Amino acid sequence: MGSNAPVVDVPQHILEYLNTQPTLTLATASRRGIPRATTLTYVNEGVSVYVWTRPATTTARQMEENPIVSFAIDQYADDWQDTKGIQAAGEAQVVLNPTELSRVIALFEDKYPPLTGTLESGVSLFRITPTELQFIHNSGATPSSGGGVSYSRDLVFSVFHDLPQAEVETVAAKLQTVQVGAGDTIVRQGAPADKFFIIVDGEVEVVHEQDGQSRRLATLTNGQFFGEMAILRDTPRMATVRAIEPTTLFAMERDAFRGLVAQSMGTTQDFDQVIQQRMEEIRGSHAT
Repeated sequence: MGSNAPVVDVPQHILEYLNTQPTLTLATASRRGIPRATTLTYVNEGVSVYVWTRPATTTARQMEENPIVSFAIDQYADDWQDTKGIQAAGEAQVVLNPTELSRVIALFEDKYPPLTGTLESGVSLFRITPTELQFIHNSGATPSSGGGVSYSRDLVFSVFHDLPQAEVETVAAKLQTVQVGAGDTIVRQGAPADKFFIIVDGEVEVVHEQDGQSRRLATLTNGQFFGEMAILRDTPRMATVRAIEPTTLFAMERDAFRGLVAQSMGTTQDFDQVIQQRMEEIRGSHAT
């Protein structure tokens, strides 16, 4: 069995950073939206990350209940200009294939010699396949007028880079422009996953609703997307998404999105380049 890492063209310095850092902070949430953060050792194959934990831990249970996770890998420096890090989101799956298990255990033992012989039983290994990975670095970091420091961030991996390439006109035709007002609900928890969304301009909140109360899980803004996991996993929406301010989005119907993902690679135009082009068109129309 070969590597499960997505086949993507990631800059070598990003892979070197992933290969050399000792720990990551993993954020999980229960099916009811109760969050948890924990620091774990990890290994990686490309941009895919593996962690281990005891099966009875809250972290393991939450990943089994709700596989959508995020993680951060930080390299602190006294001089903030030397600070680096990775922020990523993805889907966690327990590793069951014996060949993959053996390979990953060998990676852990090579990176952390004290673990040798300790991972053969009594632990669960999880593979985290990212949907988005950003590299935070000091290049262009400046003091922020709102306080703190504004760091540069590069989107070095996105689910869009693994989507099939298609003719510009074909992909663009599948993107519908949607405008919503502040407070409007875009998707509702428990509803069928019928559309995939990309935020062109504005901000939304992702909230989990339980017993009549809402807990905010995240906020998303320009260029970020949501709705792909429920479509690809064929499950109802796991959270409600509402507009915090007037927001413009691109929407793609479920079947069109699944069709794009299912197609083979290798046609002429990169999907995310089409999205960027459409975003520039929308912003240009706002300016006129």
